[in-house]
Amino acid sequence: MDLVDFLQRYTEDVYLARDPEAAARYIADPCLRHEHGHLVTMPLADNIERIRGFLASSPHLAFDNRVVVTDDQHVVSCFDITIGDGPEARVVSGIEVFRIVDGLITETWNSSVQPGAWG
Repeated sequence: MDLVDFLQRYTEDVYLARDPEAAARYIADPCLRHEHGHLVTMPLADNIERIRGFLASSPHLAFDNRVVVTDDQHVVSCFDITIGDGPEARVVSGIEVFRIVDGLITETWNSSVQPGAWG
């Protein structure tokens, strides 16, 4: 499986198409989410609601995967996200690591999203 293509399709189908239900084609049930200081075992329904909430708070999105690195099971993205458009637009950046098993994201590691683009 081409994990760079997987990341692109996931981003396009779920976030850019604004279709949180499409996450079921990409995220395992459950998925482990490694967050700062704790591990969350997240059912797919909760992941879909998490995505739905993000989309509701972000009327316009643009993603830029500035650096993408893969191995046999992982895809890592250093990303910029532009939220909104025009003078109200803001850019945030972060790093996300996905472990892909049998075509689904089984684990995610997230950095805290920070204001501004990667320098």
